[in-house]
Amino acid sequence: MLRVVSTILLGIALVSADVVLVNDNDGTEGRSICVRTCSGTTVMGDTSWVDYQDPSIGMYTNINMTECEFVAPPNVVTTLNGLGNHWMAKGGSATYSVTPTSFRVYVYTKDATRNTQQAKDLKWSITWMAIGYAC
Repeated sequence: MLRVVSTILLGIALVSADVVLVNDNDGTEGRSICVRTCSGTTVMGDTSWVDYQDPSIGMYTNINMTECEFVAPPNVVTTLNGLGNHWMAKGGSATYSVTPTSFRVYVYTKDATRNTQQAKDLKWSITWMAIGYAC
């Protein structure tokens, strides 16, 4: 009896869900019953920033979304956070190489910081939210 009631309540919750994903990065439409929202942040002061060029005009970091268990590349929104100078950086909201398990963010930093260590000292991090299909 309890299992039947639980199944009915789950069905009602899924039918009345407010989340609708029109399409994902692959152009796949529908399957709103399978939509998942997953979010996270890199650790402030311990984000794995990598110099992009020599001399460095920017840096990047790779974000792992494996725990989200997406089955296709999700739609991802990001923001660059920190204690200072991140307002002068460019690109913190641009995502690259999005897969079901990861993506990359490049940040142009010529006017904002001199190197990855300064970005770590200023506790730069990436906060992200991904919306995609889990089935």
